[in-house]
Amino acid sequence: MIRQLLPDVPRTIFRPSIVLGDSRRPETTQFDMVRAFVFLAGLPLLPLRARDKLDIVPVDFVADAIATLHQKEKPAHDTYHLSSGANSQTYEELTDTLADAQRTTRPMYAPALEGPFTWMVDRLSNWRGSPVGYGASLLKVFLPYLVWNTVFDNTRVTAELGRTPAPFSHYAYGLLKFSQRHNFSYPYRPWPE
Repeated sequence: MIRQLLPDVPRTIFRPSIVLGDSRRPETTQFDMVRAFVFLAGLPLLPLRARDKLDIVPVDFVADAIATLHQKEKPAHDTYHLSSGANSQTYEELTDTLADAQRTTRPMYAPALEGPFTWMVDRLSNWRGSPVGYGASLLKVFLPYLVWNTVFDNTRVTAELGRTPAPFSHYAYGLLKFSQRHNFSYPYRPWPE
């Protein structure tokens, strides 16, 4: 549609997958998807398929890609998928890494529970004004991304940048601990006098 409506306007379209955390540091100021991640990371039973891939990309890769490609006189393409692509990790890889880091048992996977889990999340999301309702509302938004097993082709952006994004398993534990330690808020400090 953009090509039809604005045929003479130069444009670059960036399509990020799940942007979660920063691979350089555990701190974040964006907690919506992090809340869902921490909740799911704490469950002993997941209504997911262990071998499905989750296309998570760190914000530092996304920001660098957008800034770098915007500064190019003529990018090679007009559309880029800012994602982990074929290097996206499976749920099993991610949960194994987190279990090892936390010294806990790995969760079990029960994909047959996806339907009942989705139904429960849908019902709980109607509890307006409660922490449970808020958490369920977040899960309701992100659940399709978690169960579709979709990975986007990032070869265009990685070819132009000359690098790939850091795997989520490399920085997931730090993000998890930071978020829990600070109760999903950034510990802002007042400006010096």
